[in-house]
Amino acid sequence: MIDPLLPLVISTALALLFFMAARHKLSDNRRFQAQLAAYQIVPESLLALSAKALPWLEMSLVFALLIPVTRPIAALVAATLLVVYALAMAVNMSRGRSEIDCGCGDIPQTLSPMLLLRNAVLATGALVLVVPVLDRAITTIDLIFVALFTAVLATAYLMVELLVRNHSVLKNFGLRK
Repeated sequence: MIDPLLPLVISTALALLFFMAARHKLSDNRRFQAQLAAYQIVPESLLALSAKALPWLEMSLVFALLIPVTRPIAALVAATLLVVYALAMAVNMSRGRSEIDCGCGDIPQTLSPMLLLRNAVLATGALVLVVPVLDRAITTIDLIFVALFTAVLATAYLMVELLVRNHSVLKNFGLRK
């Protein structure tokens, strides 16, 4: 059993991540459909439907991760989705197609092993949410901790994304191997 703060922090951080991912896809669905098409995995006949359904699945995870009753199922769906995204990236990288946009956010980012590692870490975090939780009262101090630690995780995530993106840019200019 784990302390209830850990699932609160992880579920809040994952909900924020899926909210931003869904927002990006919903704000420019044509662009997301083009990004999805570039992977050359989804059949053409399912491309438009997939491009419309994926962001709504991610948005539903935002709410399901935050509700304790639905959290374990949402965690399994989130982990599965993150692994599927990583597999799609890995398939394209193995095909020598690492220069396509991952479709991860507003700023284009090419596929890389770091994105695979990122998704593996996020999927592992999601799986922590299925571990039984100790029964103890949550205090105001606990909620402040959850908010602060979630902010720290979000900032760390953004910093890692920026480092990965910069590495890709330097690699494209021949400044990195």
